[in-house]
Amino acid sequence: MRGLTLLLLSLQFFVGCRSPHAALHTLENRSQPKSPHLRTASETAATKETGSIEDFVQLGLARNPAIATAKHRINSLRHRIPQTLSQPDPMVNTTTHLSPVETAAGRQAFALGVSQKVVNAERLATRAAIALEDVRAAEQNLNVVQLEIAEKIRIACYQLLFVRKTIEITEQDAESLEQIGEVVLRQYEVKQSVSQQDVLNVQVEQSKAENQIVALQQKEKSSQARLARLVHLSPESSFDILDQLIPALGPLDASALAAQAISARPELAAQLANIRRERKKVHLANLQNKPDFTVGLNWIATSNEGVSPVTNGDDALLLGIGFNLPVRKGRIQAAISEANESSLAAASQLEGLKDEVAEEVFDLVAKAEGTADTLQLLQEDIIPKSERTLNLSIEEYTNGDVKYVQLIENWRSLLKYRITETRLIAEYNQTLASLVRGIGELTPISGAPTLPAQLEFDGQPELNDGANNQSEPPKTPV
Repeated sequence: MRGLTLLLLSLQFFVGCRSPHAALHTLENRSQPKSPHLRTASETAATKETGSIEDFVQLGLARNPAIATAKHRINSLRHRIPQTLSQPDPMVNTTTHLSPVETAAGRQAFALGVSQKVVNAERLATRAAIALEDVRAAEQNLNVVQLEIAEKIRIACYQLLFVRKTIEITEQDAESLEQIGEVVLRQYEVKQSVSQQDVLNVQVEQSKAENQIVALQQKEKSSQARLARLVHLSPESSFDILDQLIPALGPLDASALAAQAISARPELAAQLANIRRERKKVHLANLQNKPDFTVGLNWIATSNEGVSPVTNGDDALLLGIGFNLPVRKGRIQAAISEANESSLAAASQLEGLKDEVAEEVFDLVAKAEGTADTLQLLQEDIIPKSERTLNLSIEEYTNGDVKYVQLIENWRSLLKYRITETRLIAEYNQTLASLVRGIGELTPISGAPTLPAQLEFDGQPELNDGANNQSEPPKTPV
């Protein structure tokens, strides 16, 4: 018995006296992460991707690191549920009597005890239900990320199409400018009706057009790099988009779209999960009125040498049961009040989110309608008149009725209007892409929106449902 006592004392001494610096050094060595995997040159090589805008959306949804990050966070939160359902670890206590206790039955120099705290099963189940609501909120946040990625990819594609269409328009207008230059040169060489300054001015305008094309080509590379980042490809990759930059004009019902957004937006669904979580926290705070139990078993070693002549040397075995007394009612009530206020705050935040969603949808619809009206005016009135004006000014310039300044101004105006038309088409489609995200859909809008089943925003789940709610894990037996 004395040898066992010395052994235990030695173990306690060496474990307890270990240097904190040595422990930290060991911990750092064990948790040292492996070198991160760096993508090789072959993995980052530029590729050429061909597909529609929706093909690139699907590619981004499959490859974008932000989506993978959100999925890992969901899995991380899921692992909290079994942790919250588990009872605490049992405790083992050892007591060595430096001065043995003399009893009639014999000397007592060592005691060993095992205790287990038994947490209220309903409290464990409620904590697991709270963790489950965190998982559901994270799942809705994943949907938010997916919607944002899809929106950004569509916007980047339309931006790339706009830049390429602008290059095409500028090149076509450069050809028109070249024809104007031939007219000016012929007027200068044959009729001598214009000065050499007009010829030089035309050449300057041609150089400006070439510089503009170069700048647009650089912008095209930047737009491709942005799209490559969204689909997680090399920034040097090129994209051949099969879609044409055409306006998908059509009537938009702001009220119906706002109703669909309130029903389908994942931000609102995530906030509903937060509300359920806060209500379960109210229930958890009320459970503080119920005690937890601690069960312990103690064994005391007894030697055969005692003060009594009838020493038996039998070891002592003790059973203990304890529980906490929830008498600090002020603290418990404060915790309940805190949880109630958090629940009310979450409900108020949901109302604010609903207002923001409706406002965003109405704003996007108004923006799309304004862009469509301006685009219709350009296509049906301004651009046709500008084209006729330019053609007429070329003829009148040949006859000497129009000055060079007016001729170039008419050419510039037509170029500006054609680029504006392309920009408005791109902006309209980009607004639709934002509207698709605004109503909580991953697919583009086509026709009248269909409303999904309305979510119950005003439902009042029972606070005492605990683990009996179908959305929560079952109770853990005590």
